[in-house]
Amino acid sequence: MKKIKACVLGERDIIRIFGAYSFDLFPVIDAFSFNQKIHELLKEAQYDIYIVTETFVVLLNKENTALIQDVKPVILSIPTNQGSTSTARNTLSDLIRKAVGIDLLSSEKGAE
Repeated sequence: MKKIKACVLGERDIIRIFGAYSFDLFPVIDAFSFNQKIHELLKEAQYDIYIVTETFVVLLNKENTALIQDVKPVILSIPTNQGSTSTARNTLSDLIRKAVGIDLLSSEKGAE
């Protein structure tokens, strides 16, 4: 049975707790370093789950968004110490809708 591998990308102070649970950590400081690192990780295809802080999930560039649609990894967004934002939720919802064809996060009946 294949072991599921997960990694976490985001602000060092927010993601470090995941190290206690054996997640691979990738601290990033800006949109450029985030997009560069996630692109590298998606190309290597070592991870099944990518956990990204909300600060950075909204900063995905078009190239990485297309790559996510091709690779179809599980992408989870975690809030920062500033709380959850609707922008991050909408970004994650768009990624899911493009990957699986339906909006799993919508609270509206019959929404696509």
